[in-house]
Amino acid sequence: MAENFRLSVMTAEGTVFEDSVDYVNIPTGFGSLGILANHAPMLCAVEKGVLRCTQEGKTLRIRVGSGVANVENNEVTLLLSDAALEE
Repeated sequence: MAENFRLSVMTAEGTVFEDSVDYVNIPTGFGSLGILANHAPMLCAVEKGVLRCTQEGKTLRIRVGSGVANVENNEVTLLLSDAALEE
């Protein structure tokens, strides 16, 4: 069983997603970046695209605009220009 960590996806309008996940894949200017639990601290730019995360075996997709991602203490926080959960 994979370890979980906290993922928060936020815009100026509010929180789009906040929950525990097993894995997140973030679109960046140098390709996609995969994050698992206990990742080293990091700050990176997020590019417009689709963020993918897995939660209890289910894949969720969030369409994201540009912004920044901060990884620290088993928490991944994205501050974005816009974001929306895909159905």
